[in-house]
Amino acid sequence: MTDTWLTPDEVTQLTAKKRWSAQCKALTTMGIPFRPNAVGRPLVERAVALISRPASRPKRREPDFSSLVRAI
Repeated sequence: MTDTWLTPDEVTQLTAKKRWSAQCKALTTMGIPFRPNAVGRPLVERAVALISRPASRPKRREPDFSSLVRAI
């Protein structure tokens, strides 16, 4: 086996998620690029996972009240 990719256990530990779909979502949120394999399991390159990234705060979502405003 090659050390190119993180093991499934390492991806689970990195994302704190067990389901592959949840892992993909967590990796996307974390800004870590991955490739899903043929069955949907995320493949994360070890070199990419080891790169330190600056912590970024998620954008706060504001409610859209435009549909509540009446046109006069």
